[in-house]
This record gives sequence, C-alpha cells and structure tokens, in this order.
Amino acid sequence: MKPTVIYIASRPHSGSTLLALLMNAHSQVVSVGELKKLLQHQTCTCHGLKPGDCPFWSKVAASVHESIGLDLHELALRDCNDERKFIRDNQALYSALVSVSGCSFIVDSSKNLLRLKGLLRAVSCGANFDLVPVWLHRGPFGTLNSARRKSKDLCDPIFNYNKYFFNLRRSLIGTRHSLVYYERLARNPRQEMSRVMQDVGLCFEESQLSWRSSVIRDVGGNRMRRESSDAIHLDRSWRRELSLRLKIRIFIQTLPVRLRSYKLFKVFRPWLKPAKVAS
Repeated sequence: MKPTVIYIASRPHSGSTLLALLMNAHSQVVSVGELKKLLQHQTCTCHGLKPGDCPFWSKVAASVHESIGLDLHELALRDCNDERKFIRDNQALYSALVSVSGCSFIVDSSKNLLRLKGLLRAVSCGANFDLVPVWLHRGPFGTLNSARRKSKDLCDPIFNYNKYFFNLRRSLIGTRHSLVYYERLARNPRQEMSRVMQDVGLCFEESQLSWRSSVIRDVGGNRMRRESSDAIHLDRSWRRELSLRLKIRIFIQTLPVRLRSYKLFKVFRPWLKPAKVAS
C-alpha cells in the first residue's frame, strides 16, 4: 500500500492532539504523534515505553532497518538539507508504519513547518507517499493564553503566532489541503470530522467519536493522549485567566491574522519584534 500522510500543521496549543486522536479512531488511519520526536526517544502512548522497547515501534524500527540499514534515531526527520536522505528516510519510515499497522493513512502531528516544507518537496520529487496537509488553526486568545502559562513574556509568542500563520499560508498555496478551526471542531466534532475526512479522501466513521476505545500509537504529545474520557469540551479558560489589559493587547497585536492581512503584518512587524539593541 502506498502511504497517504495526513500532516497536521499548527502552532502549539492549537488542539493537534485532539484532532489526531479523532482521526486515529478511523479504521484505515493510524496516528503516530510527532514523528520528529522519535529523535528524542520520547515514549509511546500504547505501552509507555521508548520506541525501541515498544512491541509496535520495535517492529517499525526493524522494518526501517531492513529497508535502509538505519535505526530510528538516525533518520533525517527534521534536517532537510540532504534532500535525498530526507526523502529516503521518511519514505522508509512511512512504508514501515503502513506495513506494521495495516493502515494506509498515517497522521503525522509533527506540526513543524520546516518538516512540512521538506515533505512537500519530497512529494514533488516523486517520493513514494502522498501528502495531505491539515492546517489546524486556533484563535489567538486560547493559543496565547496557553503560551502565557509557559512564558512570562508574550512578545515572542504573539510575533510567532502572526509569522507562522502567513508562512504556512504561503507554503500551502497551490497545495491540496484541509483547513480546520479548533473552535468549530470542539463545538461540533461530528460535522467538522465529516468534512475533514472527506478532504483527506475518507468517509467519516461514527466510531471516531468514541476515540478512547482505539489503540493510540502516538509518540510525543500532551497529557490528553493518556486521559480516559472521550468527552470534548471547548477550552474557554482564557476568558477568566487573561486580564483585560492582556485581552486588549492580544486583540490588537493579532489583527494581521484576524484580518488575514500580510500587509498589516509587515506594518506591525517592527512593533511586534523590535530589533535587539546591542549592549
């Protein structure tokens, strides 16, 4: 079977784990989490083990080694500088995942834009897999409130929120892809998943709404992948956690994205990311 890669592209804290788990519950789909984190020896969700010790991932590793003679941590999953190696390694990994899982659709939640660009180039060069990017977008208040919990200063998160949006939009010009809004997905998962599955070439299955009953193979990801409930709730915690001052700041400084205006982003850019003054 020729692999079809469903690549989730999003900013952190945008709901990629939820989307991946909903897709994973489809009979023809296996979600494998953030593949780029194979290089960091992150544990799997199915057994809580490092890939080399997991029954599923050890079979994948053996298949990759048989194909190209490399271990998982030796694969070029981030570095796209050596294009031939990048294509060969990812092709071998995706083929191994299809062979071991029996599913022809693979959800890669790496999110990383550089990796997505490398995969797009690989497909254009004739790589033996198909690629359907899924652009997952979340509104600025929820995304940046989550970022605020990890960073005292919102300067970089706000700038990167704007920058990522326009970089990703430019990267996907002329490419078949699906656009998903986190808020719509959380409010009406059946309707949104029906549309998204059609976009990637599959029919929605009712079992996808009972996604906790499926085996989860993800590497990396947040604690949601290990929870027991499959109830979906729209995260509105930003409404009570953000001060009025921060809400106003986020509203104004994310206007380029909200208005879908790259010209406005260029005007805002010096203000959002002031040049560092040498000490």
